Amino acid sequence: MEQNKIKLASLCLLACLVAAPAYAQAIDTSGLNNFFVSVINALTGLTGRLFMTIVAVGALIAGAVNVLDWGRVIGILVIIVLIGGIPTIVDSIWLGTTVSATATP
Repeated sequence: MEQNKIKLASLCLLACLVAAPAYAQAIDTSGLNNFFVSVINALTGLTGRLFMTIVAVGALIAGAVNVLDWGRVIGILVIIVLIGGIPTIVDSIWLGTTVSATATP
């Protein structure tokens, strides 16, 4: 019993002496972060809004002439609204602020 305690203490001491920083902390992910930021900016920027407006109008016209059923049209419009609103939703969750809080007084 005593020998097991000594082995455990030795193992704990060895683990403390050999400890090193995690390799995941050393990975530079700034390139990946910049890529995703540019994708979000493209989806929610001027080009993305123009593209989503064209898709929404096309879906509404296709629903009006019975090319698409209205369930799919509503689904397309909900997806467009979610894509446009995701940055606001994420900012409100992670930053704890609303859109109006970014305005200057």
